[in-house]
Amino acid sequence: MPMRNLDHFIMPVADLASARARFSALGFTVANDARHPFGTENCCVFFKDTTFIEPLAIGDAATYQLAITADNAFVKGHYEFCQHHGAEGFSHLVVQSRQAQVDYHAFVNAGISADENLNFRRIFTKADGTKGEVAFSLAFAQTPKAPDVFFFACEVVKAIPGGRGDLVHHANGVRGVNRVVLSAEKPDDHAYFFEQFLSVAPHGITGGIAFLTPSGTVEIVNPEALMSNFQMEAGPELRLQALVLQSVHLEQTRRLLAANGISVHEFANRIIVPPASGQGGTLVFEE
Repeated sequence: MPMRNLDHFIMPVADLASARARFSALGFTVANDARHPFGTENCCVFFKDTTFIEPLAIGDAATYQLAITADNAFVKGHYEFCQHHGAEGFSHLVVQSRQAQVDYHAFVNAGISADENLNFRRIFTKADGTKGEVAFSLAFAQTPKAPDVFFFACEVVKAIPGGRGDLVHHANGVRGVNRVVLSAEKPDDHAYFFEQFLSVAPHGITGGIAFLTPSGTVEIVNPEALMSNFQMEAGPELRLQALVLQSVHLEQTRRLLAANGISVHEFANRIIVPPASGQGGTLVFEE
């Protein structure tokens, strides 16, 4: 199978108003709110490298509950994460898909498929108020060794009309994703799943393993390495821990965060922003 590039990262939040306020204060341009047909809603942060962050909240509780009853894999993943970890966190790692149906069969053959594909459409509203329809097909994967981390491949069946435009320009100077960092007591235990999900072989790094894709690296490190690299604590289970973002000019990022009263700490020439209301996961800025 061709290598699967990183696509986006889902961070559950209690509500989109707090997410919009938080990510705006962090210096990001935030897209307009968008509602899924199954009750969830988002306000995405898009990057020039085509990846994005998806703050995700419940927009229509009744529709959301119906989707859970109907075994909608996307909604069930959000629900299960929130049941175990609260309304805010870092729940999903998503890769790009050329053909979601092909990825579904590949996941089945590898023994990592989580559910049937999910196809849906929704409305996207641009900054100028114009609207257009977008459509997606999702192929889900899962590993029993990580019941609280969720994965799927996302095929864009119908893209945003006219592209993302100015939404990829951010006052904090971020252009894209360098790495997504997970932790686990024994990173090698998860090598098979990630090799099948990303369609790329792992290589060893200090305290763990890494998978290199053109749109960023996936790292799984043990708790000791996570502490050594990011001053973050972790338990033994596999968890999504941090999103490492590429800043064009770290001093520009530093000044903006300070001006907006964002609490950070710096370590190893990185600016580390711990989770806060509206920001489910740790964000790390580096050049």
